[in-house]
Parts: sequence; C-alpha cells; structure tokens
Amino acid sequence: MSVLSHMKSMQREMSAAEKKIYGFIRENSEKAASMTANEIAEAAGTSAPTVVRFSKKMGYNSLTDLKIELSAETIQERNSNTYSDVDHNEPFHSLKNKLASNARFTIDETTALFNEKDFIEACKLLEEKEFCYVLGIGASNLAAMDIVQKWSRLGKNIISEPDYNTILPQLVLHEKEAVIWLVSNSGLTSELIALAETAKDLGIPIITLTQFGQNPLAKLSDVCLQTSRPTEATYRSAATDSILAQFITVDLLFYVYISRNKENAEKIYSTRAIVQEYRKKYF
Repeated sequence: MSVLSHMKSMQREMSAAEKKIYGFIRENSEKAASMTANEIAEAAGTSAPTVVRFSKKMGYNSLTDLKIELSAETIQERNSNTYSDVDHNEPFHSLKNKLASNARFTIDETTALFNEKDFIEACKLLEEKEFCYVLGIGASNLAAMDIVQKWSRLGKNIISEPDYNTILPQLVLHEKEAVIWLVSNSGLTSELIALAETAKDLGIPIITLTQFGQNPLAKLSDVCLQTSRPTEATYRSAATDSILAQFITVDLLFYVYISRNKENAEKIYSTRAIVQEYRKKYF
C-alpha cells in the first residue's frame, strides 16, 4: 500500500507528535527514507521512540521496513494511479475513466495489505466449525450476501440473519460448532460490536472484515481481515470503493479456501454444472 496515502488516511488516529512526524515525511519523503529515527525525530520535533512507535502504528514491523517502502515509492512515481473524486457536471467519458482508475487504485492498495497468515487462520476456522454466521449492516451487507452465496455452494452451513432475536438463540445452541463473521468498513457499527462482545462471552471465534486500523470491531476479533482505508469523497464515491475492497478480500479468501481442499473445487464444478443443465433444460 502507498506509504503516504496510507498515512494520510490515518491522520485522525494520530497524536499531535505523530502528526508532526507524518508532516515531515510527507514534505521530505525522499530525504526521510535515508534518515535514522533520531534524525527524523529531531527534524519533526519529537523523540526517536515516538518515531519507531509511529512506524509500527502505520502497520510496519519496524522503521526500516517503512523506509524501504517509502524509498521504493519515491523511486517509482504513482501519479498515474491515484484516487480521484467526482466533480460536479463531469462528462460521462471522464467519469468512466475515473471509475476504472479508482477501482485499480483500491485493488492495489487493498491487496498490498493482505497477510497470508490471516487468510489461512480464517480458512481454518471456516473449515473447523460446522456453522458460520455472517452479518453486515448497510452497504457491508452486500459483502455478507456475497459470502453466503459463495460458501453455500460448497455445502457450508452459512447463515446471514440481522435480527438479534433470531441469531442469538442460534449462537447459544451452536456455540461449540459456530464461527461468526462480521463485516463493517468502519469497524464502528454498534450492532456488530455488541454481537461480537456477545460471541466473545460465549467463546465463539470471530472473523472480522474492516478497513485498516485498530477499530473497536477489529480489536474483538480472533482473525481480522482488513482493506485499504478509502479516501474521503465529497459525493460518497469512496463508498463504492470500500465495497469493491471488501469483495476483493472475500474473493481471495474463497480462492484460498478452495485451494486447500480438492473436494471444494469439485463441488464448485458440480454445482455449476447443475445450474447450467437447469438453464438448458427449462430456459
């Protein structure tokens, strides 16, 4: 993921000292890539430990890792792959090209975040547990429905039930055989946080799909899959990109899940065949 764009998206979560570090790196990215923690701290008016903590908060294992990514970013210009918002009365051809450009940007930013270990752990939970309960509120419900559609084709007992009067009894009855998967771009959806806390009390493992960062829902999860943080947009075009990022994440997990067991691929082929035969026969 682009170092500078990622930092920009996390400004609201930065302390005053961290904002100073971000400001210095943003204005001196090429220079900062070759500086030590002490040198960056002195230039930004903070301390070296704060610089190190800042790099880890941004998702890097160390300041060295951050500087390597920053150096690569300054060498390879990314001007042709940046996010653009919609303008008032913008021509159709411009909107079309902008949509394609934003989609590529979102995919690149999100896939750069993917960690194989997280996807493997999510697959193990889905394989081990007999029941999977999936929930998403608002636009995130589209991703939840996509999850249900995909895993149901493999014969998985996968249920999406937004009414807590219905889902809570099921969680209690199947707490030993269940995993719950919660989808929220912000990670701040109160209904899902309450459900995650209840699942935690019952000892039910939790998979979450949120945007990058230490949000309340991600903190409650056993496995947290995260997407890039969409750029704020005047006309809410970022909502479109956040949904795309969720779909890409679900797709990759589905691919990993299928690849781990030959029987899963055979189930996909057989279910596809029956649908095609049905269409051929009746339509």
